Amino acid sequence: GWQAEIVTEFSLLNEMVDVDPQGILKCVDGRGSDNTQFCGPKMPGGIYAIAHNRGVTTLEGLKQITKEVASKGHVPSVHGDHSSDMLGCGFFKLWVTGRFDDMGYPRPQFDADQGAKAVENAGGVIEMHHGSHAEKVVYINLVENKTLEPDEDDQRFIVDGWAAGKFGLDVPKFLIAAAATVEMLGGPKKAKIVIPSISPAQIAEALQGRGWDAEIVTDASMAGQLVDVRPEGILKCVDGRGSDNTRMGGPKMPGGIYAIAHNRGVTSIEGLKQITKEVASKGHLPSVHGDHSSDMLGCGFFKLWVTGRFDDMGYPRPQFDADQGANAVKDAGGIIEMHHGSHTEKVVYINLLANKTLEPNENDQRFIVDGWAADKFGLDVPKFLIAAAATVEMLGGPKNAKIVVPSITPPQIVSALRGRGWKASIVKASTMSSELKRVDPQGILKCVDGRGSDNTQFGGPKMPGGIYAIAHNRGVTTLEGLKDITREVASKGHVPSVHGDHSSDMLGCGFFKLWLTGRFDDMGYPRPEFDADQGALAVRAAGGVIEMHHGSHEEKVVYINLVSGMTLEPNEHDQRFIVDGWAASKFGLDVVKFLVAAAATVEMLGGPKKAKIVIP
Repeated sequence: GWQAEIVTEFSLLNEMVDVDPQGILKCVDGRGSDNTQFCGPKMPGGIYAIAHNRGVTTLEGLKQITKEVASKGHVPSVHGDHSSDMLGCGFFKLWVTGRFDDMGYPRPQFDADQGAKAVENAGGVIEMHHGSHAEKVVYINLVENKTLEPDEDDQRFIVDGWAAGKFGLDVPKFLIAAAATVEMLGGPKKAKIVIPSISPAQIAEALQGRGWDAEIVTDASMAGQLVDVRPEGILKCVDGRGSDNTRMGGPKMPGGIYAIAHNRGVTSIEGLKQITKEVASKGHLPSVHGDHSSDMLGCGFFKLWVTGRFDDMGYPRPQFDADQGANAVKDAGGIIEMHHGSHTEKVVYINLLANKTLEPNENDQRFIVDGWAADKFGLDVPKFLIAAAATVEMLGGPKNAKIVVPSITPPQIVSALRGRGWKASIVKASTMSSELKRVDPQGILKCVDGRGSDNTQFGGPKMPGGIYAIAHNRGVTTLEGLKDITREVASKGHVPSVHGDHSSDMLGCGFFKLWLTGRFDDMGYPRPEFDADQGALAVRAAGGVIEMHHGSHEEKVVYINLVSGMTLEPNEHDQRFIVDGWAASKFGLDVVKFLVAAAATVEMLGGPKKAKIVIP
């Protein structure tokens, strides 16, 4: 009676973290906790799941399991909650009260307090949860040595199925018991089973094995080329030629929506119409294409499919021709695009950045394959990518690929900050919908500083020191270079600014003061060749704005916002540092260096070592 779907780890790139030996092996419970070491494996009841599965019912046996878990590189734990003490673990309560009797599990010979003391005495940790259960979904994660972290504001049960295998448990029994636990506790009968996806390195290796040149590149190296996917952009073919369509901001897949039908083995007109409607329901404009020389057979991918060139790969041919397919797509609400000119693509871009794409340029052609879109539509991603590569090969295209990946993922940011002694967690934009604002072109690109200001146009991006962050990251140290950056920021739709404060004039910007006085020297950043007043005058002369802050620093948290085109606004009465990480990519900065410098700035200024990384 559950709703269940399979998703790949690729779809959770922004959330999955490496298991950390400092993280506790904890319960699947999604509520808040007094423990913050959440990057260990998740099992029902923590280590009670191991005892339960093995039929271990004694305190001595529980102690042995505690030591075993520690010996395998995890911090063992069980938990209670603030309302029911150690019986606040629903899994243990079900076990001790006999709710698993009919499944053949003997009850423990100890109560909740005795179990907790035994675990603690053997070197384990006792965790206390708080709040009410509000889980919406159960994640069953099969990606080895990876986990998800709980978020009390957006709760989910997290079951690391791979951990059952690590401890030699009966995996089917483990998963059935986990499902039964959720059911008996009245939890959501909705599951997402997370399976491994193909990694960028594996994609490169597979292509190289086919005789391709393939390299991994980061989004930072693609500054000015990657764009946000727009709902008015068509989901179109990877073809790099010119088109009668100008709405290029949608995802790119071989043959447009034919790629979805091909991957799923859908060969009927009715099935194609259903896919057309599905694509529209997921926020994209469905399309297929022809060209001016071959009409609707001008789509090379479809021509290969309909003529049986994919037969030996196990793909059944469509039961319709090119004209029938196009008419079906149009009838179901899709768009027909017509290409022109000859193929002169020089490279294949395989883009793995979710909700980003590249736009074709008929004068500098490239094939563009949005690999993330395959995952969005539940396709077999390896098959999708192999079919894309085979298409290029059969059409005589370039065997030269660039696999585009994020410079740094949110889990990597969390891990790096924790390594610097910070508390860091990932939060979803959906939990901050009342606070995240669309960036306003009237808003100043301003400092991350959370204090009050004489400027009220807070709807622009936030970077340390305002536009000084760009100069700092690029190693620009001259006034002329600063003026050029000021004009660049304006050309990209933002109001450039730097700031001072009412106590220190233009040296009231802590970031600039650190830079000017050499506090970044050991990080390899050359000092500016101008002082604070000269910098401010240069920015103003080039069309920028000078902002003046007031009051004392009382920031409690650092928000690192990765939601492109969105920002938070400062509140001097509830201060926070706001770092719009996406803006670093927009200006072609080294994102990793940008974030490290932002963290170092907070540390050197005595700010809070607590971060929330906001993801889409």
